[in-house]
Amino acid sequence: MKYTPKLLRGMLHLLIRKMGEHPENYVRCPGRDFTRPRTLTFETVVSLLLTMRENSIGKVLIGQFQNSEKTPSASAFVQQRQKLLPAALETLFHRFTALLRPEKTFRGYRLLAVDGSSLKSAAYPEDPASYRSGTPSQHGWNLWHMNALFDLENGIYTDLIVQKEHEKNECSALCQMAERSRISGKVVLLADRNYESCNNLAHLEKQGWNYLIRVRDKRRTVAYGAPLPDQPEFDIPLKLTLGRLTPRQLEAHGITVPESYYRIPPTMTFDYLELNSADFCEISFRVVRLQTDSGNTETIITNMDPNHFPLAVLKALYARRWGIETSFRSLKYAVGLIHLHAKKPNLVLQEIFASFLIFNFTQAIIWTVDTSQGQSKYKRHVNFSDAVFACCAFLRRSAADPLPILRRKPLPIRPGRTAPRPKITDNRISACYASAR
Repeated sequence: MKYTPKLLRGMLHLLIRKMGEHPENYVRCPGRDFTRPRTLTFETVVSLLLTMRENSIGKVLIGQFQNSEKTPSASAFVQQRQKLLPAALETLFHRFTALLRPEKTFRGYRLLAVDGSSLKSAAYPEDPASYRSGTPSQHGWNLWHMNALFDLENGIYTDLIVQKEHEKNECSALCQMAERSRISGKVVLLADRNYESCNNLAHLEKQGWNYLIRVRDKRRTVAYGAPLPDQPEFDIPLKLTLGRLTPRQLEAHGITVPESYYRIPPTMTFDYLELNSADFCEISFRVVRLQTDSGNTETIITNMDPNHFPLAVLKALYARRWGIETSFRSLKYAVGLIHLHAKKPNLVLQEIFASFLIFNFTQAIIWTVDTSQGQSKYKRHVNFSDAVFACCAFLRRSAADPLPILRRKPLPIRPGRTAPRPKITDNRISACYASAR
């Protein structure tokens, strides 16, 4: 399907309008909220949340209503948005994302990376699940953990679960996102070290997904009871029989201890076996150690076919996982997620889902930009910051089709180019990271 900016904007506005026809599903007081005719209708409030800049709310409203005498006050806008449940923006994000049909794959596989990222908001002690008191010389703050699935080849977020700092659990978030995913076809999930869990592997295999997960490598000589050779690179197939009972307890029940038996401790979550169950669950994967260009080694586990995905391909494949890290940077700085206007939990959630939706909306428009023109010796890509600015202006109807300007200002892709990570000693933000929204 060929997307155009007008088509994508129409799709988004249609979703908002349909939700506005039944606001009782997304408001605090059904049958009362958003039932009277007002300047700030359901559709207007949601649209403002999507395109809200880092300016103060008052200036955002002046820009939206073009200096009109009927411009509502900041207080009126806050009162209206407080009527909305976080589910309104969350539902809109999921519905819009479900309408997108990404086409790019890696050898026929959809590449999904999973990771989490923290987000600070202003201090709100009334929410202890996310509040951190700081130190005597430091103000407190609230902390949110965003668990996301990111399509590496197409550059969009396919799912999102937001957790409060003291309630966060990345593994349970991954299992939940995998179970509710509607992505069909072949999938490869890429993950970092925090996701090394038998429960995660079982959920992914039940979903029919392939996975490639980095595990802790420092001086590691054993993985899941199997000895690892002292070599810079190896590829070992491993088949485990998981159970809850100890070998002695199995023998007491007259059950033969299976070969390659791995007992799941009582403190470890495993959704497919009860605590005192004598049943088994089998999983198979490869334990692979790779040597990076810098001479370091990384150990990963994967259930991908060794004939189609040898060590060299796995090395290149895992390097793509870094795309989700750079997407979080673009989300926070280019889209402007770090510039929150609220501190109450429900309002913070509104802005988080709004930012993720704008990210996907911008990326879907970028799909339509042809960057192959010109005589440049480098491949080129669209300037994402410029794209966010142009797409938000287009969504506000204050600018024309963004495609012409995006075609004129592509950036070169320089493979292998690196720069040392700067040491940040304070909270100053470079002008290069000013919000484009």
